Amino acid sequence: DPQRAAPPAPPAGGAPPPPPPGPPPPPPPAAGGNDGGNEDAAAALFASINQLGEGGIRAGLKKATKGPVNEEAPKAAAPKPKAAPAAKSAPAAEKPSKCALVGKKWEIEYQNNEHEIVIDVTDIKHTVYIFKCNKATIQVKGKCNSISIDNCVKTAVVFENALSQAEIVNSRDIQIQCTGNAPAINMDNCTAVTYYMSAESVENAHIITAKCAAINIIRPKPDDPDDILETPIPEQFLTTFKNGQWVTEMVSHDD
Repeated sequence: DPQRAAPPAPPAGGAPPPPPPGPPPPPPPAAGGNDGGNEDAAAALFASINQLGEGGIRAGLKKATKGPVNEEAPKAAAPKPKAAPAAKSAPAAEKPSKCALVGKKWEIEYQNNEHEIVIDVTDIKHTVYIFKCNKATIQVKGKCNSISIDNCVKTAVVFENALSQAEIVNSRDIQIQCTGNAPAINMDNCTAVTYYMSAESVENAHIITAKCAAINIIRPKPDDPDDILETPIPEQFLTTFKNGQWVTEMVSHDD
């Protein structure tokens, strides 16, 4: 209508007016619209059940047999019996002590807590072998060729003369005394050995030690024979390279 007033123009510089609202949403579908389809599906289900016969849905199942359910399953292996514990070995029988001259060798063996063992050596070719003695005291009189102490513990040996050497191996807590002369003393794998030397044997004695610890040499004082001097055998050594060669020296802990 040319006479209807036109809508007012938006103010200069202002935002445009909002658009008009859209159409309303469609109404929800009427209930019961699919009842015909549901009734057809139910009728088809009952028809298929009726086709199975009197057994109904059980007709297709396998008939169970009497007996245990797992009768045909393989039987589990029986557990193996546990092995009986090994019997403890009986302690070794204590060997009898021995002190006898066999050929040219005095054999003093397995002496325990014996403190009155005395042997008289009558031939300089005889040797003395002391083996597996414990808490024993042995005196060797006369002049023998050599004396050997092997695998002994807390044993004391006093001898007069040994022409070649006195030897101590694989032993500990040993006291040995030479009242005469013995030119060489050899110790191997020993711990806590005290060797009492006579004034006669000091000048020419040679002492060799290997794998030993707590070795002490005791001798009389030159100016007072009733007093003694105790000297420990070194256990620690320092090796350095000097002037084109290796030099080994004992380690001293003296201040």
